[in-house]
Parts: sequence; C-alpha cells; structure tokens
Amino acid sequence: MRWRLPFFLICTWALVNGSFAKPNVPPLTTTLTVASWNLQWLASDPIIIIPPPPQRTRADYQQLAHIATQLDTDILAFQEVADRQAIEKVLTNDEYVFEFSRRQQESQHNNKRHTKPWPQFVGFAIRKGISYVRNADLHQLDLRGNKSLRYGVDITLLNDGKAALRLLTVHLKSGCYSQQQSTKNRACRQLNRQFEVLEQWVDRRAAEPLPFMILGDFNRRLTLHNDQMWQQLDDGRPTGLSLYAATEGQKSQCRIRIHSKHKKHRKIRHYPNFIDHIVLDERAKQKMVNNSFRELTSDVEVVKAFNLSDHCPITLSLSL
Repeated sequence: MRWRLPFFLICTWALVNGSFAKPNVPPLTTTLTVASWNLQWLASDPIIIIPPPPQRTRADYQQLAHIATQLDTDILAFQEVADRQAIEKVLTNDEYVFEFSRRQQESQHNNKRHTKPWPQFVGFAIRKGISYVRNADLHQLDLRGNKSLRYGVDITLLNDGKAALRLLTVHLKSGCYSQQQSTKNRACRQLNRQFEVLEQWVDRRAAEPLPFMILGDFNRRLTLHNDQMWQQLDDGRPTGLSLYAATEGQKSQCRIRIHSKHKKHRKIRHYPNFIDHIVLDERAKQKMVNNSFRELTSDVEVVKAFNLSDHCPITLSLSL
C-alpha cells in the first residue's frame, strides 16, 4: 500500500470532539487522493424492502474490498452505509478512521416507526495519519427535521495544525435526475430545496479563505447542458465564486446489475451520465492534478458474479 501523506502528516494524531494534535514534523508537499462511492445498502444485518437490496456474501465483501484496494484513496466519501461493521469489511480500521453522520447515532435512539430512517448514512473514511477536524453536520438537508433525508458530513483537513481544505459529503434526494422530469414531482421539489441548502453552505465557504470540495451522490445529472440546479449552485455569488464538477465532459463507463420490476431477475445496465460528482471551488481546482479524475469500473463478468454496488467509485488527486 503506497503512502502519500507525509504532508498530511502525522507522527501524533488525535481527534476528540473536534480537537486535534498539532503535528511534530514539518509539512512536505505531496499528493492527496479523494474519492466518492455509494455502496448501495451496505449493512451488516439484512434489510427488508421491495425490491430487496443485495444480500451480500463473504465473497461479495471480498470483491468490494478488492475494489477498495485498487482505489487506494486517502479520503473516501461514502454513502449508503448502515454501520461500522459493514464498512470495516471493505476498508479496514487498521488503515482508516470512520466518521458517520450524526443521523446514524440519532436513529439508534429513535423507536418511532414513522420517523425511523432507513439505514443509509453518509460519512468519511480517513486514512490514519491525516489530521482533521469534524465540523457540524449539514443536517438542514433533512428538510423536515425528522431524519427522513440524509445529513451531510463536513470535515476540515489540517496541515501543520492549520486548516487546509474543507470537504462535505452528501447523498441527496433521488427521483429527479434531470430537467426532463416535472418540477411538480415531489422528489424534484425536495431536491430543489436541498440545493438551496447546499447553495447556502457554498456561499458561506466562498466567503472564507479555505478551498473546499463537495463529494457524493447528488442524484442529479449536473453536467448536462444548462442544468438549472447546477446553475443555482454555481451562480457566481458571492462575487468571484466559480465551481467545477470533475465529471464535466466525462461519460460514465460503469456497468451495474439492477433489479427488474417486471421480471424476476437482475440485469446489467449502463447509465452514461454521472449522478455522483466531485465539485471543487476555483481554489481547490487549482490544486487538482491534471487528468487525475477517474472512475473505477469492474468487468461485466465480475458485475454478474458478485453483489457489488449500483455505483462505481470516482476519484481524483490534489497537489497540496
């Protein structure tokens, strides 16, 4: 396993309630890799819904772990993970620290059936040795405040004890993938309101001196021509704000196995337009390694043989 982070450092690492230990060594310029991956109902216990999510075997987890090894990322923004036990089968806790949204903890103390959230949580896997601070979750993405929609998880990476890069991971409302769908669609109304929340977060970050990124499953084909929700997010305000989607100009090669509602089997599908994105502000874009964006795909025979995910991981590198 290659190790790229003498820059992100440290001989001494600690995180308690947002506090951190200042490194004892000077920072060195190097490369940081970040990635996003929706792991599709990754859970240690079976989940009963219709259509049923993949019931994974040990071999399935081993294949997911093999993909994670190939990905070899320093920071993974994950979505649809139910619990630590499940993700530790994909990424070992010997190498990573896991930060789940507070919504996961809150759901464990919620016995009301009508407000109990589905076990789809977002978070970060952070390679040990990277210094960071956990910021407050973007819980406003849960529009009604009843834990029915997923929170965003917000962290700040540190360099020599100083803030260097802010990262937010999200998993937004599904069902409004493009402008062809009616704005009267309930999912579209909710997604539009979530983008208003996201825009407020972006505006606050743009007024600060720190570069920032948003990673995750936006459930929206943002890079299609003149997408209204993208234009809302990248509106040039505050003055000078400029956002860049690393998926711009890219086509997904991801093949997935999905459940057919009309036939009692699963089939292979390909969706060429990304709904998972890595969004950078101009300051973060300037640190992006040229041509480093990639999508990690699996051969069709592997997709047929294992219960993987209905998303492929995407990744890029930054020079910091």
